Amino acid sequence: MYRAARTIRSVLPSALAILSLSTMALSQSLANQTEPKVPKLDDIAISPSRLELLMTPGTEKTVVVNLVYTADTGHGQPVRVIAYLGDWGISQRGKVVFYPAGSQANSASSWLVYSPTEVTVESGRVHPIRVTISVPKDATPGDHLAALFVESRPESNKLDDKGKQVHVKFRLGAVFYIMVPNLTKKGSLASLTSEAVESGIAVTPRLENSGNSHIRPTYSIKVFDQRGTTVLETVETESLPVLANSQMEMPVTIEKRLPAGNYSIRYRVRFDGDGPVTEGQADMLVVEKPVQPVAPTMNTATQGTKSVRK
Repeated sequence: MYRAARTIRSVLPSALAILSLSTMALSQSLANQTEPKVPKLDDIAISPSRLELLMTPGTEKTVVVNLVYTADTGHGQPVRVIAYLGDWGISQRGKVVFYPAGSQANSASSWLVYSPTEVTVESGRVHPIRVTISVPKDATPGDHLAALFVESRPESNKLDDKGKQVHVKFRLGAVFYIMVPNLTKKGSLASLTSEAVESGIAVTPRLENSGNSHIRPTYSIKVFDQRGTTVLETVETESLPVLANSQMEMPVTIEKRLPAGNYSIRYRVRFDGDGPVTEGQADMLVVEKPVQPVAPTMNTATQGTKSVRK
């Protein structure tokens, strides 16, 4: 039996993947080499980047989200950052999306108060942001979502003729699940498809959650040849969360090219920890023999020429 667990690209945004960290703008001028080191994108982190809080209506809780600047003390350039709130979700195709605060039906942004709103992050230090969550007395059961963003704000956009200025703009995010009892989690496997792709096999389950709280499914995949022999098998892997009252179709790519032939795909998913397993089988997968390119034929005939005898 061939195990291909290491070759899976399931595109699973973990907490660090849900956190958005990207270069937005970069400008610099030529100058001397004595300026402080500009922070790299992986020098500054937010922790924790995911908070799941079980809270009853009418209660309040304060948590701390830390900004950590790991550049060597004295060598990193201080960075001014601003904090603000927003909403977030996950699209049907498994993409994390962000929205303005209070724009989504399940938003918890109005429940959050945080301090400070601006801070200068210095290398070698941890900078805490205190976030207080106050759940209204009439809060409905289920998940309510919010995000705390931290974005860099350059001190100045002017370039110094005597020195060098480099401005790196980035955004970090910590996502909040505020879970109000009574919680329900109702996962199901609605459909399953598969196809041969250039790098191997793409298996696409459609997972549905009709409950009011998110689920974190774990899945495994087996591929059988026409004789029923297992030719590929993956270890159990955690999927991207399926949010409340939503569905998700996110392909799982197994990067292993199979010989031409017919195969069957079996997908096993567990929606709740050690709960029961749901199993689905895709339609027959046909892997065709690659078409060999045909070498171009050379036309040696000459046209419009005459033979002249002297």
